[in-house]
Amino acid sequence: MLSVPFREHEWFKQDLPKYLFPEDPAYSSNMIDDEALKEVCEKFECSEEEVLNCLYSRNHQDPLAVAYHLIIDNRRIMNEAKDFYLASSPPDSASFLDDQHFVARVHPERVPFLVAEPVPRSRHTLDELNPQKSKHPGVRRAKWHLGIRSQSRPNDIMAEVCRAMKQLGYEWKVRKQGIPGLGG
Repeated sequence: MLSVPFREHEWFKQDLPKYLFPEDPAYSSNMIDDEALKEVCEKFECSEEEVLNCLYSRNHQDPLAVAYHLIIDNRRIMNEAKDFYLASSPPDSASFLDDQHFVARVHPERVPFLVAEPVPRSRHTLDELNPQKSKHPGVRRAKWHLGIRSQSRPNDIMAEVCRAMKQLGYEWKVRKQGIPGLGG
């Protein structure tokens, strides 16, 4: 447990990544998301007025307020993930495969049978040629990323990482100097 308020230190405030400040300026607590409000009302079988009272009272421990904010956060995370996967996925093959660029240009003396027969221009995707594959588009698989994804608490994750490093023979290098102002 850290006893030093490290987030108050000037060193900590410089060049922080955005994820440490989850408050999105587009997200305002003054604006109520009607869809999230209706979803909370349906799941908790309560009126919109009850949920609004909890939200306006700023009681962050109230189950209705917690549910409302979880729904909004989950929707935001899903949208960010969807945007990320769409941005990182390659374009459709049809958008960059153009027949005029990919027609085989072979000298007629080298392959005489191509002179008599025109080059077929119909193209098929591998999915079309595989009759066993289902015709409906499936759910996209998540791509691999460097790092880990875990539901565990950060302390538990770091304890496992340290335990694994110890088993591999890693040792900590103790520095005499610490960060000024943080008690080191």
